[in-house]
Amino acid sequence: MALTHNAIHAMYESLDDPASVEPVLQVLSVKKVNASGAAATDRYRLILSDGEHFAQAMLTTTLNHYVSGDSPDIVKNTIVKLPTYAVNVVQNRRIVIILSVEPVSHHPEKIGQPTSIETALQAQQPQADTSMAEPAPAPAAAAPARPMAGSNASKTPAAAARRGAAQRTAAGGARGGGSLSDAPIYPIESLSPYQNKWTIKARVTSKSDIRHWTNQRGEGKLFSVNLLDESGEIRATGFNEACDRLYPILEEHKVYRISRARVNIAKKQFSNLNNEYEITFENNSEVEAVDESEDSSVPKVQFNFVQLADLTSVDKDATCDVIGIVQDNGAVSEITAKATQKQIKKRELTLVDRSQYACRVTLWGKQAESWNEVENGIVAIKAAKVGDFGGRSLSVSGQSTVVVDPDIEEAHALRGWYDTQGQNQSFHSHSNAMGAGAGSANAFKPDAFKPLKDVVDENLGMGEKPDYFATRATVTYVKGDNLSYPACPTDRCNKKMAQEGERQWRCDKCEMTYEQPQYRYIISMCVNDYTSQIWVSGFNEVGQDLFGKTADEMQALKEDDDPAFQSTIANAIGKCYNLNIKAKADSFGDQTRVRYQIQKIARVDWAQAAKTLAEQIEKW
Repeated sequence: MALTHNAIHAMYESLDDPASVEPVLQVLSVKKVNASGAAATDRYRLILSDGEHFAQAMLTTTLNHYVSGDSPDIVKNTIVKLPTYAVNVVQNRRIVIILSVEPVSHHPEKIGQPTSIETALQAQQPQADTSMAEPAPAPAAAAPARPMAGSNASKTPAAAARRGAAQRTAAGGARGGGSLSDAPIYPIESLSPYQNKWTIKARVTSKSDIRHWTNQRGEGKLFSVNLLDESGEIRATGFNEACDRLYPILEEHKVYRISRARVNIAKKQFSNLNNEYEITFENNSEVEAVDESEDSSVPKVQFNFVQLADLTSVDKDATCDVIGIVQDNGAVSEITAKATQKQIKKRELTLVDRSQYACRVTLWGKQAESWNEVENGIVAIKAAKVGDFGGRSLSVSGQSTVVVDPDIEEAHALRGWYDTQGQNQSFHSHSNAMGAGAGSANAFKPDAFKPLKDVVDENLGMGEKPDYFATRATVTYVKGDNLSYPACPTDRCNKKMAQEGERQWRCDKCEMTYEQPQYRYIISMCVNDYTSQIWVSGFNEVGQDLFGKTADEMQALKEDDDPAFQSTIANAIGKCYNLNIKAKADSFGDQTRVRYQIQKIARVDWAQAAKTLAEQIEKW
């Protein structure tokens, strides 16, 4: 297939309507750009050529599989077609953002002798400056992306003409006064901090309550929404005046066109979305509701469900999507927040699913009060937070989305199962599961204890998902240094605080200052059995069970009575415990090793242990 003539120049300058064609180009180079940050995704930079000019391009992360792995579809000299793309300005240079790509064929060598499009444009600039001809419109700062492929209407000549007119308007620098419906639409995935003019069309999948804060810099308020289109999701936040203006306008599950907002690097501690960027609404941000006739063109909430039985394989404080039947709507109750002493409303639902497990789901605040009870109704929750209080449990936060009786395939299958057989079944509880974080020593399964040598020999924890096992071992050493850390006392926060004065501790996550922190354990110790030894870690509940004191009490001993502090640690050594442990591999540079984290610890009931052993001998 021949390369599209002059495609690179047209994509850069919009002299022709690049959205009316799908350029065929050659890939001259594929280079991996290492991600910054542990949670970031690798990006790939490509050099694209039309045989006359070449330009730099970035592949969206959802297309990484085309260029990565053992047998990539796109390599050097591959011919590709670009159904959808955008052109962004990054550090005063234009870069093609590839939103979709189709490999066409592999070519043995480079086609033509292409030169840099930027060099070619710079060479033309002096002629344009001295020409007596009528000046041409200013080039586009960022050529808008084509509509996503698949719509027949978008390929008609009339549609192409409308797109071309819209792009030329953007290229000439639209000066406001028009409706957002006339603006070209950018996919969410193409947004970056280097763009000034863009419009997205997206669905609000979740909306938080208005949150107020007070600190040394003053006071204010904010709210946030999660936005979804065909290309991905992004979080958007409005502060103060923007909060007052936009909070009543934006509603969950509705679709809006949004423009004139700022794109920043995402603060991952406040968002669970897989996006490197986030949006900040400003005082001049434009939000326009989309007519219901266009609503169906934007996808609804996307789920990746985890069965309730598999919650033990999800890390504590991580988020996941679940769907289940509401067996119990619970009642509204009140608790007192430790930090603020304010009364907070809560409601605990009970969900069951086809894995024959039941799980508690906590709703908070206004959501708990306004919950419309649904008897045996279906509820889908996106981004529910996983806890381990009394076993595995779930909590609905401001970042979560709750959909009652969703019109999706998983809900219809769940309804059919429950009506025919599920309503007559009994369900297991995570409070009695091996991986539970609470309960008595009876929660352990002595007949399933693994010797530590078998744990190491079987490479538990080296798979894609964590492994869970139970064992009985003796504590032989506890690291006394860094036994705890100063944590934020706000309920369910627990982030490390920084000391700013003699009695001033600040939590950056909550943006609050307190007179003192609430210390929490971070235990590191060595345990042995008759076969081997391993290093294990544990958090607050483990430390309290190990030492019989809170972390605050141990910190006070460390500061005021070091001999008593050392004696308390020494008393924990040499004692045997039943342990439930999670094994998970972590990478440090070029090395991978398994971390063993204690989920539950309890002193051995030797009378019960002897009885169990006698029963095992009798069966044998």
